[in-house]
Amino acid sequence: MPNPATLRAQPALHWSSEALASMLCCCFDGYLVPFQLDGAVFAYRFGAENVCLNASRVWLAGETVVALALVARRGWRSRLAAFAIHPDWRGKGVGKTLMTQLLDEAHERGEKSMTLEVIVGNDAGQALYERVGFTCEKTLVGFQAHSPAAFVNTQALMPCDPHDIAQRMAAQVEDLPWLMAPETAQALPGMGFSLDDKAFAIIATGFAQPQLRALWVAPQARREGRARQLLSLLHERFAGLMTPVAVDQRLAPLFEQSGFRIQPVRQYEMRHRLN
Repeated sequence: MPNPATLRAQPALHWSSEALASMLCCCFDGYLVPFQLDGAVFAYRFGAENVCLNASRVWLAGETVVALALVARRGWRSRLAAFAIHPDWRGKGVGKTLMTQLLDEAHERGEKSMTLEVIVGNDAGQALYERVGFTCEKTLVGFQAHSPAAFVNTQALMPCDPHDIAQRMAAQVEDLPWLMAPETAQALPGMGFSLDDKAFAIIATGFAQPQLRALWVAPQARREGRARQLLSLLHERFAGLMTPVAVDQRLAPLFEQSGFRIQPVRQYEMRHRLN
């Protein structure tokens, strides 16, 4: 095997969505959680996450793909949306070399922080990220609705433009996990809903199952049970409604009281402050 330092890095923009999706699936082969993705889903999923193909990298040994990193960017913040090393190259010191390169490039672009998510139990991945300076900040979980009652349209759920919801959220919310941020939610194919013009949600409809991607209650209407009421209505309206594994674990009681089950997979959100 060549030395990791001799690998050739190319911007991901040189490949199509179909090719990048195929590379990602190959590099994630044998991963802790099964991973499958086609070109169409790659395009709208990572497009909504603001993945920058100029900043993303494909590493090659000759013409063989060794690793792939997808880097999303928003202002001074970036996120490692995906990082996968081909099974033949794992455990050979490649990860630290490539991660150091990505962090150096982010610093050169003037970014102030990079975040990522790592599955709890992926000890090798977590150790790699800690070695290059990432620290755990949050535990993220996912939820799925169960045993919904028959949906009765009471007109309580009113359709709403996802862009309008995202604008309201962006003016008020603190730092959210990247996948649950208003910028991500509004960019996915989906639907927005309001309850009494005080509680709002965005449902992404382009996945195999509908996904809740934003939930927000106006500050003056909080602590009145509106989030729980809205979740219960959405639970009835969308059979099998789920969230990505991107919800702060501290919100688990709210979801569990609204007809959702917590999923077994958990992730740590990690951050590197690029000072």
